[in-house]
Amino acid sequence: MIRISSGARLTLGLLVCGSMPAPAWAGRLPNFDIHAVCTLEHDAGPGPVDRASYRGCLSNERAARRTLQTRWRVFGARERRICREESEIGGAPSYVALLTCLQLGSDDLPMQPSWHPSKGTRPR
Repeated sequence: MIRISSGARLTLGLLVCGSMPAPAWAGRLPNFDIHAVCTLEHDAGPGPVDRASYRGCLSNERAARRTLQTRWRVFGARERRICREESEIGGAPSYVALLTCLQLGSDDLPMQPSWHPSKGTRPR
């Protein structure tokens, strides 16, 4: 009997799944419930900081969704599928996590800030 480690099974599973055609949903931007992911911020405790965190989370999720709506087709179908699956790990999926995954996978994430405080320049 041949024993296969769990790491080898995971790698084999990823290879097999990665070679399958993308399902129909991989072609369109998913519809995530941003309130579900931001509830974690809201439920962290009572007070104005928590409400501000919740509102900030909603704002970030909406901004990430807008960016994805305009750039979704720029990313490859395989990357979209993989990042969507990764963004759904551990609970409510997040547009911020999805966008970050896609940007990292395509080297589209800025590596240097657009401004530097010691040089006295400000962001635009």
